[in-house]
Amino acid sequence: MNSTQQNRDFTRVGKSKIHGTGVFAKRKIPKGTRIFEYKGKRVRKDALMLEVEKGRSSLMYVLNVNPTQAVDGEQGGNEARFINHSCAPNCEVYVFDDTPYIYAMRDIIRGEELTFNYQLQSVSGKRLTPKKQREMFPCYCGASDCRGTMVAKQQQNKRTE
Repeated sequence: MNSTQQNRDFTRVGKSKIHGTGVFAKRKIPKGTRIFEYKGKRVRKDALMLEVEKGRSSLMYVLNVNPTQAVDGEQGGNEARFINHSCAPNCEVYVFDDTPYIYAMRDIIRGEELTFNYQLQSVSGKRLTPKKQREMFPCYCGASDCRGTMVAKQQQNKRTE
């Protein structure tokens, strides 16, 4: 490896205390670091349910890219699909040219599990009650300010006059 190349092998996959499988820092990851791309099959959102009906997707590893497209990490995905949700995440997703990347929001210490806020939203446009959100999409992050659900906080409508 020459001096212009860097070792970008930041992560390992393993058993998570949050839920199932998780992604962990193999070494310190400085704030602002692009850790990796969220890879998978690009799918039109209007075709997602057809993919589910055909058994090609469970929707478990789907990440929204823009209003019409998503990336399904279940098909051709990488380790990024195993990053768990947290109400107090240490990573965030940035999308450049319809390609999602995972970035460190703060310094992440060796051994720490990587998380981001899934900010789930209704596909149908129907609003779920907070109780129903917790039942259908529970959060297990354990953060002191855990909302109990992976559903995005509802935005307060601002009146404009």
